[in-house]
Amino acid sequence: MSYQSDVGDRRESFINVRVRLQRLADAKFFAGWVRTLSDTDIVIDFANQDEFEIGSKFFVTINGVHSSAVVQATLESQSAGFLTLKYDSVLRYLNTTEAVRRLVTGLSGTINIDGAEIEMNISDVSVNGFGAVVDGSLTRGSIVDLDIDTPFGSVTGKAEIRYCRQDSKNSLKHRVGIQFVHLGRIETARWCRLTQDSAA
Repeated sequence: MSYQSDVGDRRESFINVRVRLQRLADAKFFAGWVRTLSDTDIVIDFANQDEFEIGSKFFVTINGVHSSAVVQATLESQSAGFLTLKYDSVLRYLNTTEAVRRLVTGLSGTINIDGAEIEMNISDVSVNGFGAVVDGSLTRGSIVDLDIDTPFGSVTGKAEIRYCRQDSKNSLKHRVGIQFVHLGRIETARWCRLTQDSAA
């Protein structure tokens, strides 16, 4: 395999992966999802309502499956839901330091807590848990039962609510971060397969 195809494969592994931005002017952090990644720029799926000044500089960190990538970049454009940043230096690859989070669509399930069943739409997955959107608020630290429909079979188990934030000021929907407490052997294998599947 040639060097060029190795680099292309490595870049491809970052698509739909969580990206963290730190604005250099004030060190404030923001997050989004990698839409495209090239030798010279990155396009980020950015649902946040923040608007940035064109020319703002950021330190960009992407945690992928096999490696991380870092670069300093300048905001070239911002449109509804997207940021385009041009690299100020060469994209550097490092050993990964945290679990990859991958954007997913069409994945749903239920949370069972105190006899109530709450439907959820899962937005991103990692080896240790996932992010989801639910109607209403859940208490941080609560232990819940899960039932998730995946392309590889049902995943059931126990998990902890790590955070719960209102999705928008005019919405009853909340974004929750959920970390697994216990999954069975088969469920763990199914979940690992899901997180490693680039088409998840």
